[in-house]
Amino acid sequence: MSRNKSYIMVVFALVVFIAIMTTGGLLKKPFSEKDNVKSCIESVKRDVESENWIEAKENLTKLKTAWKIVGNRVQFSAERNEMIAIDRNIARLNGSLEAEDKVSALIELSELSLNWDDLQR
Repeated sequence: MSRNKSYIMVVFALVVFIAIMTTGGLLKKPFSEKDNVKSCIESVKRDVESENWIEAKENLTKLKTAWKIVGNRVQFSAERNEMIAIDRNIARLNGSLEAEDKVSALIELSELSLNWDDLQR
């Protein structure tokens, strides 16, 4: 009987680990407006295109908050390099907005959007 319990525990642990590792796509989806990363990216892009830098910086703050929430959810199911790439895009985007550099900001937003779409594909 003890041996069967051991097998059941091992199988259960494997099922739990596999479930955690494969649910990244589901965990990436927004559960509320506060964690809608894609919407925040689009808001910042609209602001940059219209050169509304103050609003773009405010929306970047919302993007950082949303990414922090989602990043915590997907950290065990996403590749570390993908998450680091998104962090770097956000950091460079912050610098572009501080410099009010439209071209650089649009480049970073495009790469950020691509990295977001590739996360847990």
